[in-house]
Amino acid sequence: MKARFTDKVMVITGAAQGIGKRVAELAAAEGARLVLVDIADYVQGVAAELRDQGAEAVAVLANLETWVGAETVMAEAQKQFGRIDILVNNVGGTIWAQPFEYYTPEQIEKEIQRSLFTTLWSCRAVLPYMLKQNGGVIVNVSSVATRGLMRVPYGAAKGGVNAMTVNMAYAHAYHNLRLTAG
Repeated sequence: MKARFTDKVMVITGAAQGIGKRVAELAAAEGARLVLVDIADYVQGVAAELRDQGAEAVAVLANLETWVGAETVMAEAQKQFGRIDILVNNVGGTIWAQPFEYYTPEQIEKEIQRSLFTTLWSCRAVLPYMLKQNGGVIVNVSSVATRGLMRVPYGAAKGGVNAMTVNMAYAHAYHNLRLTAG
């Protein structure tokens, strides 16, 4: 593999399993210095495995559904490595799949909290660091569920992720920030 990420600091949310864990493994293999974030404490095991393989990796436990959680993560990344070059927002996922008329207001709010606010807060929290260093990359994991069935709140949340990504890309291109969603 090429070492595309040598000396780059990458924050990966939802890094304890699935897509986030695999992104961490591949980024570590290409030289990234990693801040692995999850609400589940087994993210510490993922960081330990990567350190055993020679990677620089720290685990941070946080609830990214809150501003405080996201702000704390970015401050810790800055403290650990002195910069943040790449943010991969991976937290999210359908909680319930059912016809929209059966969702309770609480279920709708929970879906939006998990799949929109985690990305919204993390983007907002990383911006001061990336703007100060005049550059960075933000990758927002979205979903084809924006055009799916039985997941209206989740699809709406991921549609919001797509919209905020485009908006931020236009607003911050002159600061050498690159954003993508997919």
